[in-house]
Amino acid sequence: MSFSLVQATIPSDTVDAIGETFWQAGARGLETLAETPMTTTLRATFPGVLHNVSDLRAALVQTLAAFDYPPEALHDFSTEQQPEEDWLAKWKADWQVQPVGQHWLIVPPWRRAEARAQTDWAKRIHLEIEPGMAFGTGTHETTRACLTLMEELPTLPAAILDVGTGTGILAIAAAKRFPQARCDACDTDPAAVAIATENARRNGTHDRTSFRVGSVTDYPQDTFDLVLANLTAETITALAPHFVRVLRPGGHLILAGVLRDRQTAVLTALSMVGLRLVADHTEGEWWAGLAQTPSL
Repeated sequence: MSFSLVQATIPSDTVDAIGETFWQAGARGLETLAETPMTTTLRATFPGVLHNVSDLRAALVQTLAAFDYPPEALHDFSTEQQPEEDWLAKWKADWQVQPVGQHWLIVPPWRRAEARAQTDWAKRIHLEIEPGMAFGTGTHETTRACLTLMEELPTLPAAILDVGTGTGILAIAAAKRFPQARCDACDTDPAAVAIATENARRNGTHDRTSFRVGSVTDYPQDTFDLVLANLTAETITALAPHFVRVLRPGGHLILAGVLRDRQTAVLTALSMVGLRLVADHTEGEWWAGLAQTPSL
């Protein structure tokens, strides 16, 4: 059976929305090929022969229009047909076991034996993640930044919320790093919630992690000591008041998914709701931060 690759370059602030358009059109995978401060090149994978190319292009243009972009903002739109077995073999070969920070080890399920055989990795926290149709394999700079900042957390949280959980990697990591904590996680995509739930079972954290379809707006005030938000600059800015609302006094927010040219705007939004930056991390074009709410 063959599969179809669809590639497109779009404005960077539309990545989440365009990604959702691809998923809704039946994509089975989505990867970032290139990034600049202004544009991002995505490649989506579709099973079989893609017959509705024109409809897909029209849907992408319509999504861009919601952000006030003209049709010309969709650059380098192309499709390609490939044998599935070749793609699967290459994809798995390219995804290696990856140490992150001082404590983490990202393990593809098909490389479990390799990871366990390495004595140098024995003391690391293994995160075995099957991506499915959700974001968060641990290989992206934003996910690595969140894991690194989690190592710098100055307190031990008792209650944690992962907003936009994707594959569940950050919620699972938090449950493993803070075994006494209760970990909640949410995502607006039901498919992501199902994938995250299965990944939690695979990692043995299903008894301490709870996944639901929704967002931070669904949780009560003063509930969490730590909120994880690997989203986008625009989403973080919009949800900043809700992050503060659900955090307890002195609680922490780890945020990522922010391009460096959006850093100042995000810091301004955090400051306006009373969040103070205590640490940050930059990798390539991406910036992430650890912020804290005022203590009583």
